[in-house]
Amino acid sequence: MGMSKNFCSLFKCEIRIIQVQNVDSIKSKGNLFARFYLPSGNNNKRIQLNTKKVHSKSFPFWNESFTLDCSCPQEFLDRLKHESLVLELRQSKKILGSNLVGKGEIPWKEVLESSPNMVYKEWVKMVPCKEEAPEVEVEIKIQVAKREEEKENNNKSFNFNWDECGCKNGHDHDHNAWFSADDYDVFALGLALEAF
Repeated sequence: MGMSKNFCSLFKCEIRIIQVQNVDSIKSKGNLFARFYLPSGNNNKRIQLNTKKVHSKSFPFWNESFTLDCSCPQEFLDRLKHESLVLELRQSKKILGSNLVGKGEIPWKEVLESSPNMVYKEWVKMVPCKEEAPEVEVEIKIQVAKREEEKENNNKSFNFNWDECGCKNGHDHDHNAWFSADDYDVFALGLALEAF
């Protein structure tokens, strides 16, 4: 029996950016931060997230976590296996903006198939733009539960109280979108408030 297009899964993703190593050649040039992009599933748009800035003269250590809880169609999870989490190590400019120090990618398939618990913790090698290749330590935890399993098991790891998919207008949503524009605005506002 085929899966209904209206079938939704609960998706929880926690990404923790821990630290960076091999940055001796760039330590005297300014603050470092990590930037990563999550797919939104909506017309190939991505959500950009930045860690706090740490002074490059000290030991560059963030230990900063970002969590995303949402409901999404099963089709999104299937497509996610063919995409990657893009991670950039950046250095602040003295006035505005930043320079790219290095860039790496983590295939979502590796994360989703990393262990039965879907926990991925690795040093991600950055492809350097100029100097020695820095590495960023990243930990990703994924939890996925089917809507019916959630109702039957009353799983405490998800705190969803709605009865259906969570869509603003019932099940008449864009099946190619991970979440709606309204959801994106709320998510972005929450991240902005978390930064303060």
